Amino acid sequence: MTESVTRIHSIVMKHGTVSRAEWTEATLLPALFRRVRHLLRVYYDVVLHEVGLFLQLNPGRFRACLSSAPEMETFVLDDPIDLGQWRLAAAAIEEAVKADPEADDGDRERMGDLEDKSGKDCAAYQLAFFLGDVLVAFLINPANDEKDKERQRKAMKKLVMMSTIPVYRRAFGDPLTDAMRPIYWTPKVLVKFSHAGGLPALIGDWPWRKLPEQAWARQTAESLLGIMRELIRKIEMDGDEFTETPMFAGIMHQIYSRYGIDPFERASRLSEHEIIFYFLHRRLSKKPEKFQNAGEWLPLLKKYRNVPNATRKRHGWMIHTVSGRWDLLTFYGCKFAGCPERSDLLELKALRVRGQRDPVVEDRLFQWGGASKACTRCKAVSYCGLACQKADWKRHKSECAKEAAGNKNEEI
Repeated sequence: MTESVTRIHSIVMKHGTVSRAEWTEATLLPALFRRVRHLLRVYYDVVLHEVGLFLQLNPGRFRACLSSAPEMETFVLDDPIDLGQWRLAAAAIEEAVKADPEADDGDRERMGDLEDKSGKDCAAYQLAFFLGDVLVAFLINPANDEKDKERQRKAMKKLVMMSTIPVYRRAFGDPLTDAMRPIYWTPKVLVKFSHAGGLPALIGDWPWRKLPEQAWARQTAESLLGIMRELIRKIEMDGDEFTETPMFAGIMHQIYSRYGIDPFERASRLSEHEIIFYFLHRRLSKKPEKFQNAGEWLPLLKKYRNVPNATRKRHGWMIHTVSGRWDLLTFYGCKFAGCPERSDLLELKALRVRGQRDPVVEDRLFQWGGASKACTRCKAVSYCGLACQKADWKRHKSECAKEAAGNKNEEI
């Protein structure tokens, strides 16, 4: 593939007058393009998945490959996970932007452009089939000696990394989920995978059958945060209705009964939009002894849907970074379009200079959104003060009655 593409590039990408020799060389182009088309078809027909599954389902052949080609073990178990330079660069920039209190829309736009570019590197995506299949083969085949146990330990560690660390999970996607199915239907391996830190991957991929009780043991603060991150992703896709299901109630009971309130506090800052864990943390703090079984969770979870929109947005404002608040001035805070404080803040935003921060202005920004008061009737919108609320009443009056009829008045 590389040779053919490089040859096409060298033939076509020239400037100036075309020589006779170059014309002759150009006659090779149709054959080269046909070769590339053939290789791409082979590539995208997922032959590697077929190879990986064959090794997984044929332990004798699998052992023969390891014995005759020892470097195979090194390639699968010891080589670093290869995502390609663009994905690594995109991940590094994403972390830098998140950590930078002065990051702006331009920084986030550049981050998004690089993320789009990294998504075109499909090598990691396609190889995930084979790597996942072979790593699973190490786990489901019996360990006959200490060397086999060490192989299983390495395979488990690598598979947990690939399936739970967000940058890897985004790169490998559905192929890895498909390759990991034997773990899901092998309870003994599933429990071991969960104890090794893989439970977030199971929550993210699981077809929502009940997990074995033992799977919930030995979870770390990191794995619990990963589980809750996956649950938020599920809520974002399926809506608040998911939080009212017996499955969700069961998961909450498992986490709370085994690990207490701390995981809920840590997870309360995971999302600016879905505040379910902030809601639960506050409620559990008031009555920590009440929720002793999964059935007692359902009435509480049904109340979450009635948390007002203004409350959700205020919490989002509170946990945003400084740069996030500046960028979302028109989305959060006072609902009155003519709010004079917002106008002043927008002017101050335009004067911002990287490297020069004003704590007084930043506190003013924080208070404008964080101290806003919800409409007492509908609780769907907030205002920075009574003057703005009165000024907006003519516009808000008709929607206020409609929003109030929704009865979303469950305060946190």
